[in-house]
Amino acid sequence: MMSCPNLNALVWQHLFRNARRLPFVWKSGRSIVPNGNSFSTETKEIVIPNYIPRGPTDILEALASTVKRDPTAPHFKFHDDPYLIPASNHAKRTYALAQEAGRKAANWIKHEHAELFQHRNAEPFIQAFAPAEKLTETTPITEDLLKKYIHTAQVANAIHVYGKLDSAAISPETRQSFLEFVAFYNEDDQLNQDFVEERWFKSGMKGKDQIRQTWKNNGLAEAVFNSMERKTPEAYCALICGMAKHGKAVGAWEYYNQMLAEGFAPNLTTYNSIFKIAGIVREDAEHQIRLIDETLRNMVHAGIKPNVRTLNSILESISRIPIYRVAREKSLQVLSDFKSIGVKPSLGSYYFLLKIFCREKGPINNILVGIVNRLEYEMPPLQDLHDVAFFAEAMRVCNYHLEDVQLAKRLHDLLCLPQNQALIGDSYKESIYYRCFLLLLTRAEGPEALMEMYRHLVPNIYTPEQSVFEAVVKSVAECSAVHYVPELWSDAVYMDMGERESILEVLLEALASGSGPDSNTVSDKDDVDPVLATARAITAHVDNFLQVAEEKNRPTPLRWTGSMLGNLAKLFLQYGDVASANAIIIKVHTLKNQLSSFFPVATLNKFYESCIERQDSAMALMAIDYAVEMGYDESSSMAKQAREQLKLDERQQEKLNSILGSTSTTSEES
Repeated sequence: MMSCPNLNALVWQHLFRNARRLPFVWKSGRSIVPNGNSFSTETKEIVIPNYIPRGPTDILEALASTVKRDPTAPHFKFHDDPYLIPASNHAKRTYALAQEAGRKAANWIKHEHAELFQHRNAEPFIQAFAPAEKLTETTPITEDLLKKYIHTAQVANAIHVYGKLDSAAISPETRQSFLEFVAFYNEDDQLNQDFVEERWFKSGMKGKDQIRQTWKNNGLAEAVFNSMERKTPEAYCALICGMAKHGKAVGAWEYYNQMLAEGFAPNLTTYNSIFKIAGIVREDAEHQIRLIDETLRNMVHAGIKPNVRTLNSILESISRIPIYRVAREKSLQVLSDFKSIGVKPSLGSYYFLLKIFCREKGPINNILVGIVNRLEYEMPPLQDLHDVAFFAEAMRVCNYHLEDVQLAKRLHDLLCLPQNQALIGDSYKESIYYRCFLLLLTRAEGPEALMEMYRHLVPNIYTPEQSVFEAVVKSVAECSAVHYVPELWSDAVYMDMGERESILEVLLEALASGSGPDSNTVSDKDDVDPVLATARAITAHVDNFLQVAEEKNRPTPLRWTGSMLGNLAKLFLQYGDVASANAIIIKVHTLKNQLSSFFPVATLNKFYESCIERQDSAMALMAIDYAVEMGYDESSSMAKQAREQLKLDERQQEKLNSILGSTSTTSEES
């Protein structure tokens, strides 16, 4: 058997012999290319590209950019099942929170029965996946345990351990960390970061950006600060920032002045907090500006360079100045000063500028046009909490202040960019944005463009509020685009709006605004016109809803009204559906004492004329009877016309005489 050294020698000989037959061989960066019986050398420069730093998620982001959002599909957080896809705002909220409640229940079980979940589902082990350790009577209380709870943001456990420890045994560094911890969280456990739905809806319930005082007066944070024998600048900064964050503006201002009196210099975060509360501790505009200028001078003397959050805090205080001219001039001055030191505004800065320049009862200002021009050229990164409020405020300005639909479309195109979709904000801001956008489209766009955007947004991206849906229907009706109404009725039922009286009113009014059958919409004579089918469907839907409510003895705000029945009768007459029109008049006659509005006299006259043409004496007398009871002036002329043009039997003649007698009696009494 051949030894390994001999085998290696044969391999090298084979490689050397075959190397001369290769078309080229790389050698020291030069290629040797055979050319007939001779060899020529050709130098090729190898260009090594510059190193591009990559983040840990860059590949995932590149893959995600290839998948576009499908507006016809529900949000990924909902089950892809026709019976589990919510359409109304209430259903979306309920489904999302119910699914998250299941995760919360599983999380509770994991922590309550930690002994059952000792497996390691990640390697290296991720501590966040492990059940939280419980505090028991046998748990050793140490400073390291306190540090651990501070590091993992377990507020209640950290407070418990701090109370058990000897105050003198806690190091100054740990005490300072604990003070910053309780001041930031205000002694309350925060909602788990994993529960995004509850956090999202909870933030939306807060509504407008208002500073509410939630600071615990004489709480643990102040007790820890007072227990310090030597007050450090860091301790002052932690307490001031905590008070300012949780709405204790007066207390933060007092500690700030006390800090300056002690000769301590605040840090940048503390200065930003003071700027934020300047409009609260100083109510007069002149004093607010003086306070801002004085604080800026203090920063310059301390050698602290402001950042974009400083700019946003100052603009936030300026936005509370009620005098438009003063607020505008000061904001422009601040922007110029910060630009000179290289601080660029963020989306939050633009948000406060819109609040300053585009006030509800102020003069019209086109500052948003310049902002959108700048954003189309360069979109600033997310740097401040108020950045997510910009798009909602900008769309509100487009709708109510400028009424500029083209600017609104440019703004929407910016939001639809993949990197900007997270800037829509919470549920409250999202509803404001889409509500203002659709309302503006209903006033400024034709039915085709309106319905194109409507179909793109509704119902998976946005479920319109009742007022917005009514505005869409009215806009379609004003343009005589009745062919869109069947689709809107279908959406109303799908979004649980089919039992709302005002929605039914505008839908039926839109249906009746048409001119009659359209030959282009019905290709076969046996097919039913979509508009007529929608009217029948609405009638059956309301009748069935009222019947079920009556059988179950359930109170309901939905009732037939005279205008609803009038629009239905008008539409049925337009389409020649005599049977349905008769059924409506019978319903009017039956519910005449329960209707909240009168049946339109014009529609009643049109129906009466139809009865004369058809020689339908019974229905004509029913129409006359309703006109008499409602006191219409046309009742006497209708009765006389019936006597002259209708073939009445003896019983019908007696009924007509009684109607004529009642009308004459009524006229004599008047």
